Amino acid sequence: MNTELQSHPKPTRCDAPVVDARVVLLTHYIPIYQLPIYRELSRQIRDFHVLLSTDVEPNRHFQPRWEGLDVTLQKTLTLQRRWRHSAGFDDTLYVHVPYDTGRQLRRLQPDIVLSLELGFRSLASSLHRILHRRSKLILCTYMSQHTEQGRGMMRAAARRWLIGRADAITYNGPSCFDVLSDLGADPKRLFHFPYAANPDSIYTGPRQSSGSPSVTRMLYIGQMTQRKGVEAMVEQVVRYAQQHAEQTFQLTMVGEGPLRESLSAVATPANLGIEFTGNLPSEQLPTLMPAHDLLIFPTLADEWGLVVNEALHSGLPVIGSLLAQASTTLLQDDRNGWLYDPRDDSGLAGCLDRWLACDAATRGSMAQACRDSVRDRTPAFAASGLIDACQFVMGHSTNDRCDD
Repeated sequence: MNTELQSHPKPTRCDAPVVDARVVLLTHYIPIYQLPIYRELSRQIRDFHVLLSTDVEPNRHFQPRWEGLDVTLQKTLTLQRRWRHSAGFDDTLYVHVPYDTGRQLRRLQPDIVLSLELGFRSLASSLHRILHRRSKLILCTYMSQHTEQGRGMMRAAARRWLIGRADAITYNGPSCFDVLSDLGADPKRLFHFPYAANPDSIYTGPRQSSGSPSVTRMLYIGQMTQRKGVEAMVEQVVRYAQQHAEQTFQLTMVGEGPLRESLSAVATPANLGIEFTGNLPSEQLPTLMPAHDLLIFPTLADEWGLVVNEALHSGLPVIGSLLAQASTTLLQDDRNGWLYDPRDDSGLAGCLDRWLACDAATRGSMAQACRDSVRDRTPAFAASGLIDACQFVMGHSTNDRCDD
């Protein structure tokens, strides 16, 4: 349990804040990709504080960075549990119980509380809202209809209660919007707060060809776990290479996880090379993306999937699982990638067939279409959704973003 205060000076603001209020954000930890968004919030909010449950979760491999933010590490009990999903995977989750939330909120006396997810921290924030009527509560949610399957009636009832206590709620994508609507949320109180790629993690230069139409360079970035669907992906790539001996395939696997050892032992045909790089810092992605032709995102369940954004920003077409909200929201077949069902043994092969059928001109136009499809999905755009929600609960604006 960590209790020490970790603060950094806020950047100097030359103009008046958009939100003239004290705002406290409660979240589990700060991923590297969220840092630019939170900095933008800090720039636009008069007094912005962050309460963290932990500095980083055990299965995350990066050095926490909070510079430019006022951060307090809470007293937290962290529990580990298993997530068994109907899609056929078993995954590890960490549940955080920041038990000093009430005390921290009384200390900070916020005008607005932003609480991520619909668990203990949001329950404590809701109780604070009940006891302090002048404060406002915004719940920040990250869900999809697929990830919410099998959650149970008791959890649904608890979430309906939390939703009923909130002054506004944010959603990360269309499927999350539908989940909230099904739970009884008022659409007028829903605001789009999407993911956005960290500018340091994307490649903005010209695309680089492999130099040969007979060479296909594929990239996977993520954890090597059951939930990520990597076993089936590797099996399908091996089978496809065996059936296309005239082609050369390269697959780069970036990340770590319990399946890495078994995956590295998979026998491959002579025309397929698989490289395991281990974990790489996000700053290396801009050099990695242009050295490949395609990103494969084979997940069995993801409420979003930011690597899809990162690839598209870099001009890299994506073969993406339809079980991830990022894929179903951002991908258009034959324009910036292809959707496929990772549970279908022939799904990935069909997408690779379509890639091989593309000539150089088509591949070039796809690279541009990739970038065009996410051009507006910047940290500033993401932050603007939460700023709109803050203005709404303060009575300064109406919501015009709920139809995204």
